[in-house]
Order: sequence, then structure tokens, then C-alpha cells
Amino acid sequence: MIDTEMLQLYEQLIPFWSEVCGPGTEICLYDLSDPDHALTAVCNPRPGHEPGDALPAPLKELLQSGFPGPQPWITLPPEQGYRADLCCRVFPIGGTESPVGLLCVTKDLGSARELTGALRTVLDQFALEPPCREPVPAEETSLNAMMHERISTIIMAYGIPPARMSVQEKVEVVHQLRDSGLMNMKGAVSEIASQLTVSVPTIYRYLNKSIRK
Repeated sequence: MIDTEMLQLYEQLIPFWSEVCGPGTEICLYDLSDPDHALTAVCNPRPGHEPGDALPAPLKELLQSGFPGPQPWITLPPEQGYRADLCCRVFPIGGTESPVGLLCVTKDLGSARELTGALRTVLDQFALEPPCREPVPAEETSLNAMMHERISTIIMAYGIPPARMSVQEKVEVVHQLRDSGLMNMKGAVSEIASQLTVSVPTIYRYLNKSIRK
């Protein structure tokens, strides 16, 4: 696949991603073959962002420094002033070593911060305090981690991703998890449902199904 075809595929997906993320999220596609007119497509644009714009300075600096870390994307540090409420993530198209384009997703957190500030003002005016969450004991955290790992190990032993498992295969997994005693642990049913990509009621229905021999 040549570079232009790859960028065209991403460009076709941008309206979909925009609808999924909502109007508060700007999605930009940059073609690095022409830095002076790099912005090829944009949805929910911020003021001053139009197709044909040059590659912004922070993205130029990112390309020079590279994409650190184990994941292929990077979160840009927040800027000062009115841009401080913008959270931007950048994904290199075509690999981190020599990308042909950049996909940038920028969330505007300004409305959320304004709402938080208004809520704090109301709480202060009526001498109220926000509810405090009790810290989770360390031993409970370690138990949850162990439970998550054991459930994942049993599921992975089937060699089939949960999204591709048949109903019968998921029934067998649930029965195996029950027989192992894992389902007696607090929160196990919800964790199993999450890893098998089904609902909690479905897990209980699976328990009532018989395993085919």
C-alpha cells in the first residue's frame, strides 16, 4: 500500500471517529509529505484550523524528538493560556520511525473544568463538602489483580480471543471458572463478564447451560 492510499483510508474514518468521540473532540489528519500544507482533513475544528494549514510547531518538535514509550501514540504536554484545557494525543501513521502522516485527537476539557468550578462554588456557598471515596486496602487491590490474572489465564488457554468465541466455548470457560472456585471471589462475575465481553446476566445464563460432550 502506497502512502497516499494509507492516508486516504484514515481520512475516510475521520467522520466516524468524530461522531463516536462527540463535538468536543477535534480530529485532524496531517500529511507529512507537505509540512507547509499538512492538514488534509479535520472534524470539529478549533478556531483557526482549516484544511491546508501548516504542521503546528508542537508536532514538528515531536517528529524531531521521536515517539518514546512502548505504545505508538503519545500525549502532548498541556500548553499555557487558553490552550491549557486541551488534551491532545498523536498517532503516527506508517510507523514511529518514519511516519507518513499524523492522526491527532484533541479533547477540549474547558467545559468540564468550568462545571467543576461551578460545583465547587455551590459547595462552598452552602458549606458542603464533596463526598470522599474511602481508599481501597492494599490487600484487596492485590487480590483483585490476582483474580484478574487468573481469569485472563484461563480464558487465554483456549487460544481464541473472546470476541471470536462461540457461545458454547464461552459456556465452557464460565463452567471452568466456576469449578476453579474463582467465581466465589468478590467482583469475579463482573470481571469475567468484562473479559468475555458479555453482560453479567449472560454469565448466570451460561451457568445454567450444559456443556456439550
